[in-house]
Amino acid sequence: GTFMLVLTVGLNVVGASPAVALSAAAALMCMVYSLGDVSGAHFNPAVTVALVVRGACGPAEGLAYIATQLISGVCAGAATAFFHAGSAHKDVTISVKPGANYTFFQGAICELFFTFVLAYTVLAVATTKKPLSQTTSQKFYFALSIAACVVAGGFAVGSVSGGELNPAVALGLTVLGAVSPGETA
Repeated sequence: GTFMLVLTVGLNVVGASPAVALSAAAALMCMVYSLGDVSGAHFNPAVTVALVVRGACGPAEGLAYIATQLISGVCAGAATAFFHAGSAHKDVTISVKPGANYTFFQGAICELFFTFVLAYTVLAVATTKKPLSQTTSQKFYFALSIAACVVAGGFAVGSVSGGELNPAVALGLTVLGAVSPGETA
């Protein structure tokens, strides 16, 4: 799941897509729907930390998920570099940095706020019990509400911080930039 999310973001960045947030959210939603019952949809180290703090995941299990997420990010970044090298934008250096005229601190604060929104939403929809009066399953909207956080964060802070909202994505993009550096910064 993390690999597909990072690959999707990376390919959008490499192709200079104006719809990175929508594409990433769609990939995340598909992964949550398809793998949620397999891995608990652990695709983001920051969200996994929130789940460990909440008690919804044990510390050892959380560390295993985080290690897997980061390794998946590295692998997806390296795979994306293959496509970057042959793309129309191969001379552009991909890097994780604040947008033009923004400081590192401003970017970090934006990432913190919207990563919080994402983690809070996961906690609210995936770790709470439905009321006894509710007769339908809540699962049908888990992935949609989580994906909506990515859309909101991507559009709101994408130009400030990049809108990664996920350390595995940031790591994957960093690997992409290191493996296929382009010629411009």
